[in-house]
Amino acid sequence: MRESWVRTPSGSLNILKMKLQEQIQKDFITAMKAKDLNAKAALSSVKAKITEAEKANGNQPIDDSQVLKVITSAIKQRKQSIEAFELAGRSELVNKETDEMLVLERYLPKQMSKEEIENAVRTLIQGFPEIATNRNALVGRTMGAFNKQFQGQADPQLVKSVIESLA
Repeated sequence: MRESWVRTPSGSLNILKMKLQEQIQKDFITAMKAKDLNAKAALSSVKAKITEAEKANGNQPIDDSQVLKVITSAIKQRKQSIEAFELAGRSELVNKETDEMLVLERYLPKQMSKEEIENAVRTLIQGFPEIATNRNALVGRTMGAFNKQFQGQADPQLVKSVIESLA
């Protein structure tokens, strides 16, 4: 749930709890009205992926955690596109993808610092003493536990590198 300030008819401000999907729809409409093409394109693609996820879920609405997974996936896709466009020398497409990625990152929870990630990983690793000798199993299990506990709060590549350095 996201919090938004809403002005009541009496003029006072109230906090309105809004689902992530509702916030995306609201921001999409705002981007359309403002003629913000990058935000509109990014939010439109995420809305389409959310619809696909709902259809895969038996036409049932998805919750915020699943919407967050869709957004994370879209950001990952844009990062891969940026790398490919950089290799191809397509700077205009790099800029477009970067702008769209920045729009989507607004919907992610606050990102953890490297120190916070290291502390969390140390705690998680201590919870798996039975596989401490098998490095690959330890990395996989720690990565899974981290993603479950801190969903969307850290870059998976950074988390993996921290886990590998501590394992």
